[in-house]
Amino acid sequence: MSTTRAPEARSAAPTAAQRLQQRFKLQQLVPFAALIILFVFFSLNNGANFYSSSNLLVVLQQTVVLAIVAYGLTFVIVSGSIDLSVGSVVALTGVVTATMAEDNQVLGIAAALAVGVLAGLVNGFVFAYGKIPSFIVTLGMLQAARGLTLVISDGAARPLPFDGILGNLGLMPWILVAGAVVTLAAVILFQYTLFGRRVRAIGGNERVATLAGVPSRRLKVAVFAFSGLMAGVGGVVLASRLGTGSPTAATGFELDVIAAVVIGGTPLTGGLGRISGTLVGAVIISMLSNGLVLMGVGDAAQQIVKGVVLAAAVFVSLERGKIGVIK
Repeated sequence: MSTTRAPEARSAAPTAAQRLQQRFKLQQLVPFAALIILFVFFSLNNGANFYSSSNLLVVLQQTVVLAIVAYGLTFVIVSGSIDLSVGSVVALTGVVTATMAEDNQVLGIAAALAVGVLAGLVNGFVFAYGKIPSFIVTLGMLQAARGLTLVISDGAARPLPFDGILGNLGLMPWILVAGAVVTLAAVILFQYTLFGRRVRAIGGNERVATLAGVPSRRLKVAVFAFSGLMAGVGGVVLASRLGTGSPTAATGFELDVIAAVVIGGTPLTGGLGRISGTLVGAVIISMLSNGLVLMGVGDAAQQIVKGVVLAAAVFVSLERGKIGVIK
């Protein structure tokens, strides 16, 4: 009797992959719980100043830019890499938009998106084919893109037209429409396409994915190009919202983007992630910043709070069995 039951018992026991998926599903509940707790906390401390419809719309507007850029970084982190250059690329594309829009707004938007993709391609090629860690490559791009932004703008903000596509894009409800369209596209690309499945595959186990026929190097280049594209879209939307392309815009923004992705339940070890979780993470970061400002908390203290929140999110989501393959 025992000999016949043993195989059944072994087959009934969850595999390592199944346990990981179960843990991931549980982790996906954490961002939603954190969002509710934050909303209640700030509502009790700030009252109607926080939960008024006008302030919540401000939070949503702040979320749109953060979420768009974070979608691109979600693909990068799920693939097992990191992109520290997104903040500088957002600033660069914003300035490019403002500079080119003086003659033609459509050309300004197209140029900004092209610059974002180009920055991503450079990151991807140097990382995948130069075999330099993505941390180092994108750290270099962070500095280079910020310097290029200062050169193009001459260190001064460039105003955007108050009418046309860019004028409308920064206003309600068009900014939310843009955010919804990009969110839907990111969900479809991540969940329902071969590209998304392959991104998750190389993040889960790159060697196995490569042996299975996944073109890992080309895929990595494509992932970073997509991250650059999303940073370009974020740069256009941010410049439209502010009404100017500023060389100092999005300074330190990459940390908020990383925090949004990780708080949303995507582990830095790659292989797992959800666009919906990233969206919730972006709302949490925007709500946290907004609520702390209303409470009169200074910038320095805000950075400390965000750092603690990011560290806590990494602690919860990190898959420690893969700690050796973080890139």
